[in-house]
Amino acid sequence: MTLRSQDIVDIAFDAPEGWYDVELLSEHGSEDWPERLTASLDAGALAGELAERLRALQQLLHAEDPTGATRARVYVPVPAAGVLTAFQTWELLELEVDDSPESYLAAVDAEGGHREPGYEIVGYRSWRTPHPTGELVGFTHLTAIADEDAGDALLEQRVVFALFPVGSAQAVQLVFRSAFVGGFADMVQDTQAIADSLRVTLGEFA
Repeated sequence: MTLRSQDIVDIAFDAPEGWYDVELLSEHGSEDWPERLTASLDAGALAGELAERLRALQQLLHAEDPTGATRARVYVPVPAAGVLTAFQTWELLELEVDDSPESYLAAVDAEGGHREPGYEIVGYRSWRTPHPTGELVGFTHLTAIADEDAGDALLEQRVVFALFPVGSAQAVQLVFRSAFVGGFADMVQDTQAIADSLRVTLGEFA
């Protein structure tokens, strides 16, 4: 007898203080979200700069997924500094019959040394760990993107987790990105705590 997979109908996870939900441009009334969020924070003299960075994040997220299916949070632990320390996105990945933690890990490992003109992955490492709802696959690396105007490279650290809940037709993928050096004592450890808190609700059979 083959057990049928169920769809994920809801996900939730904890987040430390300083993380805020992003209102995506695909959502009605989100145009003034940067100003509304900034006004609720103690940003001081740099409130205008912070709002512009939040608006740029909205635009980046919209360019990457205009459907709004990929949700996001932004990390602003020190609003008065006027910077975004990091942001997080999450989405559901539909699983085919042969998809598994093993195949996902093999696919990301295969790209661990990817490089092309103007783009390079540096310091890649990956891991697998048990999770209360199934199994978690994680990986991290730096991306070095050439900045032709500045004549050097922009560095961004990424930490990615894919949760494979038992009996689910989807995996949940969390992506954390930070171009702010020193924003975390240990970015992998801090974001792993968020991934470990991930909870899913299964509903309809796929």
